Amino acid sequence: MPSLLITRVGASRYQVYLLTQLTASMIIDVAPALSTAFIWAWASITYGDFMRRIKPITVNFLRMLYASTALLIPAILLRFNVGAVWGSLSGLLSLAIGDSLYLMSINYSGVSVAAPVSYTYIPITVLLATLLGEPLTALKVASGILVVVGVYLLSHGESRVTIRGVLLALGASLAWAIGQTLIKVADVNGLNPITLAFTRVAAACIVLLIVNYITHNDLEGAIKSTIHTRLPLVAILDYYVKYRLF
Repeated sequence: MPSLLITRVGASRYQVYLLTQLTASMIIDVAPALSTAFIWAWASITYGDFMRRIKPITVNFLRMLYASTALLIPAILLRFNVGAVWGSLSGLLSLAIGDSLYLMSINYSGVSVAAPVSYTYIPITVLLATLLGEPLTALKVASGILVVVGVYLLSHGESRVTIRGVLLALGASLAWAIGQTLIKVADVNGLNPITLAFTRVAAACIVLLIVNYITHNDLEGAIKSTIHTRLPLVAILDYYVKYRLF
């Protein structure tokens, strides 16, 4: 009888151990998606605050400027290759075009509408990646859904649904999906993650600089008013950390 009791206690402890390991594994698997959702939601709200006094296209330029400045030296040290071409194209599509559409969507419909609609690009990207040979797994689908739901919950608040705002958000979603797929192409060509991040933001920064110059936006004043705020930190987290996490 004592030996049977010991056996049962040992089995129970082993079951608890297995359950603990399984729970820990699940937390580790979903942690990047949840962390990404937090960064996206926080970044979206922050950008919305700055756009109350600065034009969306200028805010987008500032994000690229701060992120590319932070990544410049590491990118040079790690060197470039042919993948930088695909990285630049990705930046033009997803950052210059997609992000500008997204920021304008926030202006028309608010973060609580623009963010969830725009971030449907994640499941779309997962599907597009299958064209490049990536397997479609339940974990990838679940992570994509988790991010969209997480962004919605974290950014949920006062909203004003407009057709223009929703269409702009959908346009951003499509541009982001294609841009993200090009990241995979750059990665296949051996471009390291930091240089890839730099080529994306630098390419978009140049285009947005030209657009802001043509539209006579006050870039000098915008830089002076934001350089000592949380915008530079948010830009770096938004354009490098979140993509590494996801």
